Amino acid sequence: HPHGQDTWTVLSGMADYFQGNGIVRALREGEIAVARPGQVHGVRNTGTEPFVLVSVVASANAGFVLAER
Repeated sequence: HPHGQDTWTVLSGMADYFQGNGIVRALREGEIAVARPGQVHGVRNTGTEPFVLVSVVASANAGFVLAER
């Protein structure tokens, strides 16, 4: 997803999160990881249970509209 932000919310399990540029950090249940548009990223399960996450990709040009009162 070169043009969108990817936000992961970990539901269960443990994994190593590869953020690009050689940076690796551990992820556990309840934690969140964010990859900016164009950022190489990946994950490897390091636990004995399945690693389950929710991934939400938001377009970089999603924009917003202010509501009038």
